Amino acid sequence: MHLLQLTLLTSKDALISVALPVTVLLFSVAYVEAAGYLNFERLFAKTRGLQPALGALASAVPGCAGSITLTRLYGLGAVTAGTLYAAHVATLGDAAFVLWSAKPLDTLGLTLIVAAIGAVFGYLVQSSAAAKFLRLDDASFSCPVPNRLPMWAALLWLSLLVLALAAAVLLPHMFVVSGSIGLVFVALGMVMLRLPPAPLPASPLGKALQSSVRDAAEIIIWVVAADVLFQLGNALSGGILVQMLQGNVLIDVLLAAAVGLIPGCGPQIVVATLFVSGDLPFAALLANTLSQHGDAIFPLLKAQRRLATYLTLVGGVVGLVVGLLWAGIT
Repeated sequence: MHLLQLTLLTSKDALISVALPVTVLLFSVAYVEAAGYLNFERLFAKTRGLQPALGALASAVPGCAGSITLTRLYGLGAVTAGTLYAAHVATLGDAAFVLWSAKPLDTLGLTLIVAAIGAVFGYLVQSSAAAKFLRLDDASFSCPVPNRLPMWAALLWLSLLVLALAAAVLLPHMFVVSGSIGLVFVALGMVMLRLPPAPLPASPLGKALQSSVRDAAEIIIWVVAADVLFQLGNALSGGILVQMLQGNVLIDVLLAAAVGLIPGCGPQIVVATLFVSGDLPFAALLANTLSQHGDAIFPLLKAQRRLATYLTLVGGVVGLVVGLLWAGIT
């Protein structure tokens, strides 16, 4: 019974601290992109000399849109190898939404640090023999676009989100109610991600709503799952998990950098969640952020594995070294 209560309470807390701000942030970014206010192709068309710096800044935008777009532009020959590297080093991926919603000042600092490091390494790559090594064998490739949810599914998900948050706020002591709604909410998100793709809406509002709800559902699934599993694991182990993570910064940095080598944003969201909960230091988060490449690594893995492997390994080394240096300085 204690474990069930812990699961429901953790589910409720995760919804309050993550679900609403993440959804709002995702919708804002998606709408700016869908409305045409954020056009990376136009930005990079006449700025070849500034591309690495701009690539790092573009990828610092929450989510993977910037790094995925620059990956596609590199495949088309529109940006340099240094720009590609800067974008992949600087991307925070979807973990950025979790971080911005909970610790905006820390996230601002993290964003500025990784953008600066990404730009520096981008210029190093662009001015060296590495640029030749990074050339694609196949000059072009396409980046897959995530399936968009049907409008009815997006509205149903938002309605359940409002219901779960209302229950958590209005019935603070009845965590069984809000926690149960939260678990149903997560289960609905898992089902929604399996739905067939819907037609692209004509209006920017519709586009933003469909894409942001899909991304929010995926992020919240990872956050709630990470919170629940970590709390359960810590309870069953008698608190050993927390003691292990909080006892040795070196181990934290090594583990976080290693997790960053895993393709995709899901594992990185887990690291961000542990940082937000106070179970990982900033040095570990920094190591993970520099090491990971978000969802932008997938088209590279499909089109050019040598390039993807090179970026992954170098990113891991950069993340590990910078994370250890930061831990030593602080």
